[in-house]
Amino acid sequence: MKVWEVARRPRVIVGPDAPATVVRALLRDNEEPIVVVVDSEKNMRFQGYVTWREVIQITSHYSNLRVKDVALDWPVAYKEDNLEEAVKRMEEEKVYAVPVLDSKDNLVVVGVVSIADIVRALMAAGYEPIAETVAEVMTTEKLEEYIATQEERVDRVWSDLVYHGKLGKVVVRSKEEPIPVGIISLREFGETTRWFFHRESERGLKTVRKARTIMLRGAPVATPETPIQYAAKIMAENDFPILPVIDEETGKLVGVLTIYDVVRAYLEGAKPGRAKPVKKTALPIEVKPEERVTYATAETVLQQVLVAKPQVEALVGLSAADIARPELPAVTVNDTVEHARRMMLRYRTNYLLVIDEKGEIVGVVSKWSMLHAIGLKGPIWKRRVHDRYFIDYVMDTEIPRIKADDSIEQVALKMTEARAEVAIVVDDEGRPVGFITKDDLVDAYAKLQAGRAKVENVMTPGRIGIVHPHHSLYHAVKKMQTFYLDALTVYDGSKIIGV
Repeated sequence: MKVWEVARRPRVIVGPDAPATVVRALLRDNEEPIVVVVDSEKNMRFQGYVTWREVIQITSHYSNLRVKDVALDWPVAYKEDNLEEAVKRMEEEKVYAVPVLDSKDNLVVVGVVSIADIVRALMAAGYEPIAETVAEVMTTEKLEEYIATQEERVDRVWSDLVYHGKLGKVVVRSKEEPIPVGIISLREFGETTRWFFHRESERGLKTVRKARTIMLRGAPVATPETPIQYAAKIMAENDFPILPVIDEETGKLVGVLTIYDVVRAYLEGAKPGRAKPVKKTALPIEVKPEERVTYATAETVLQQVLVAKPQVEALVGLSAADIARPELPAVTVNDTVEHARRMMLRYRTNYLLVIDEKGEIVGVVSKWSMLHAIGLKGPIWKRRVHDRYFIDYVMDTEIPRIKADDSIEQVALKMTEARAEVAIVVDDEGRPVGFITKDDLVDAYAKLQAGRAKVENVMTPGRIGIVHPHHSLYHAVKKMQTFYLDALTVYDGSKIIGV
C-alpha cells in the first residue's frame, strides 16, 4: 500500500509568519494533530509543519514566536512511498503525523497522514492484523517511562513528552498500586491552559499543577488477551496514542499499547519472542440428565415459535390518556447539541422534542441519547467536542405512536421494544395530542402498585447489570444501551462498591 492511498487533505494550512499561539488554537479547535506551513494556499509549496509537540513548548498564554520559529521540516512522507517505509520513518523520528509531499523534486503539499489515519485505512481496506492479541505487540520494556502518578508534577510529564519523544503516559493511582486512572498525551496539554507553568502576571510563576489536573479520565483499558482489532478500533476512532494494558484479575498495569504497536500488529506481526496468551480452559461441569442438550428438527422448532404473540393484560386499569402530558419542550433540527443541553437545564427536563422546518416531530433528544452518542460515537464528554454538532447527531428517530385508549402496559411494551424514551399519543387521524415519557410510566407504576409490587418483580438479573471498576466507559455505555438500562452496579468481584 502506498502513502497516497491513506493520505487526506490537511484541515489547517497557515503561512510561515502566523503567530504560534494562533496555530495552537487552530489545532485545538479543529481537533487536528498537524498544521501544514506553506508559502501560499495557491502554490502549496512546503515550508514546514507543526504538531502538538511543537506548540506545547509555548508554556504561557502569550508568545512572540511565529510558526516558522517552531516548525519542523523533517520527517515527511512522499506520496509514492511504501506505507511500511513511512511508518518506520515516523516511528524513528517519534512523530505522530507528517505532511505528504508530491516528490523529492517537487515539494508541493498534497496531503497529510497520521498514524491513526494509517490504522483507520488498514481497517477500512479489510486488512487482518498479523498479530491477533495485544500481548503479542504491547510495550513492556522500560515500562516505568510510560507511567506517571496522580501527584506527579505536570512539568515532568511535559518534559518526557516534549524532549523524550513519548506520545503519552499512563497515570496510575500510585507507584505502590499501579492501577490506571487516566492517560496524558500531547493532546491533553494542547487542549487546556491550566498546566501552564510560565504565566505573564504580576504574581510571577505559579505553583505547578499535578498530573491529575489535566489527565484524560475514564480512558479505555485493554488486557493481554484483548483482540488487537478491538484495541485498534478504539484507538483510531478516538485518536488515543496510548492504551493501558492491565492484568484482568488485579487491575494493575502490565504494559502499554502504543499506536505504533498497533501498526506493527498489522504490518509486521508479533514482536520477537512473543506468543499468543494461552486461553484459560474452564473446568468441565457435570451435566445432569435433565439438562442435557436435546436436538429438534426444523419443523419442531417452527411449531414452537410460530405462535400468536401474547396480548398484554391491563393490570392497573390506566390508559395512555390518563398519564399523558400535553406538551414537552422542543428544539429544531438546526439547533446544536450545546443548545439542547442548555434547554434541558433551563426546563429541568430529561427529554426534548425535535421538530423540522415544517413543525413536524422528527425525533427526540434525551440525556440518554446524548450519553449514547458521547460514549459510542466519539471522544469523552469532558472535551465537549459534540457541542457544535447539530441535533440529528444525537437524536432518536424511533418514536412509538400510541392511541389514547391503549393501556399503560401496552405503552410500556411498545416503548421497550423500540428502546424509546418518549412515546407520542395520537388521535384517530394520527395527530399528536400528548406525550408519555419513561419517567411518567415509572411514576404511574410506583403510585398504583405501592404496597403490592416487590423489588424482585422489577429488578434486572444481577449478571446483566454489573460492570467491573476497570471496565472502560465505552463498555459501560454499550452495556446500558444493549440491555436498555439506566444504571449499572459496580462490582469488584467480592463486594459492591458503587453505581
